[in-house]
Amino acid sequence: MSELQYRNLDICHAEGLLNIWANADVIKYTNMKLQCTLKDVENRIEIFKPLDVFAVIQKGELIGIIGCPPINKEKLQYGLFYQFCKSAWGQGNATIATKWLIDYMKQKYKNTTLFADVVVDNIASEKILQKFGFEKFSEELIERDGIKLKVHNYKL
Repeated sequence: MSELQYRNLDICHAEGLLNIWANADVIKYTNMKLQCTLKDVENRIEIFKPLDVFAVIQKGELIGIIGCPPINKEKLQYGLFYQFCKSAWGQGNATIATKWLIDYMKQKYKNTTLFADVVVDNIASEKILQKFGFEKFSEELIERDGIKLKVHNYKL
């Protein structure tokens, strides 16, 4: 496996993110609405740019996005998320990137609390969170595109 690099999110990542966010197989595990347009991606990039959100690069190609947008800055509470292109699944990329992000957030904010939510069918993501010590503290139903999804909420 080739080393991962992390870059501040920028508009130059729009095409790569469109490949991720317009893929129904990837988006079904998120609370994003189907299907993303390039304009939707550009709008999200502008929202994420000032936050702790990064493009994940492998061999010069964008393979994912990972970040911790603030939930409550005063209480140092952030929400961890990641999404990877389908061709990058099953190779340990999400695990490596999650470790990097947790270390980054702990170094930058010291006593931060991280939260994550996972669609119940996303067993791989639940295993990754549990590997790093996240504990499930609740379960809820969300609705996306008229479909109800069960979500597990985690905290580290």
